Amino acid sequence: MKAVYALITVFLILIIFFTQWYLCTVRGFCERVAILEILMMLMFAFLIGFAGSWLVSENIFLSIRMQVGKLLKDKSKLTEKLQLMERENQSARKHLAEWQQEAAMLAQGKKATEPLLVEAQTQVNTLREELERYQRRYENLKQETDSIREITSHLKNELAEQKMRAEKLQSSLLESPSEKKGEIKNPFHSRFTPSTKQAKSDLTLISGIGPAIQKKLNELGIYTFQQLSELTPEMIERITEKIKFFPDRIGRDNWIGQAAALTRVKKS
Repeated sequence: MKAVYALITVFLILIIFFTQWYLCTVRGFCERVAILEILMMLMFAFLIGFAGSWLVSENIFLSIRMQVGKLLKDKSKLTEKLQLMERENQSARKHLAEWQQEAAMLAQGKKATEPLLVEAQTQVNTLREELERYQRRYENLKQETDSIREITSHLKNELAEQKMRAEKLQSSLLESPSEKKGEIKNPFHSRFTPSTKQAKSDLTLISGIGPAIQKKLNELGIYTFQQLSELTPEMIERITEKIKFFPDRIGRDNWIGQAAALTRVKKS
């Protein structure tokens, strides 16, 4: 606006100067009243033209001012965004520098850990081979265990059969004929009991057996060395209860071993 006012002032001064020069010099008519009238007419015409042009261009000026204000606001926003982007750029550069340092450290760590990685891979391969070997061994052991279980089951069946046979044998050895009149049933009478006195053995030849114990053994149906050599733990326990002598005397004096030896000598 200052430039417009200065331009108007300069224009008025030029009008006054050229009007006075034209009237006084060219026309030779240099009265001040006429000059003032002419100047006032020019000024009035100028003001009318200026006012008209100002009214016409006022909307344009307002639009231009609004656009300028908007542009200034946009400029301010862009400046703020630019400053924000600069700060973000600085932060990104800082982070980039840090990441580059971390990448360098990781590269150094990778170089340092490569031998360890190779060693670990070797150990893994070794462990895999050992695992496969142990798996094969496990399969073999499993097969052996299955076969052992089968054998054990077979042996258990055989043992059960042997126990049944032993029980039958024991029951046959311990069975005695029915009680006769005036006689006591003898649970130790066996199939080896002699039918005559000539077949009886002299049990006193066994260390630890005297005439009294021999008599008690005869009462229980035991007459020969063979019968003593075939005594079972159950039979020994019953004999001990019946005869009532020191516990474990039969085992301590080894009656069974002595009877077996005397039986072999007698047979030979």
